[in-house]
Amino acid sequence: MKTIKWLKTSIVLQSIFAFFCIASSLCFAINRYFDLRILFTLGNILIYGWIINPIGLISVVVGLVLFFSEKSNNEHRKIIGKKWIWFIVFLVIDILLYLTAGVLTVVFTGGV
Repeated sequence: MKTIKWLKTSIVLQSIFAFFCIASSLCFAINRYFDLRILFTLGNILIYGWIINPIGLISVVVGLVLFFSEKSNNEHRKIIGKKWIWFIVFLVIDILLYLTAGVLTVVFTGGV
């Protein structure tokens, strides 16, 4: 049942990762269109929450490892059901958020 517990924890960790991706992009966008330098500084601080923070990928890997370790027990497999697919969905969402936030950072800050 570690998989179900980790899925609940992973939802929180994925939300934190998504917050940092979206918040930094919004700060850079508002700075570009309204020229508020404080938001540029805030965006630079928030960028560390998704550029060097591997929390999204680690939660997916740990969740899949836990699922595959509990998969052999039929009772656990019935309880888990199709909920393990959320780890694959989280992986796709993480990749899309990371790439989108990276591209938007380059666009809104004027290049690399």
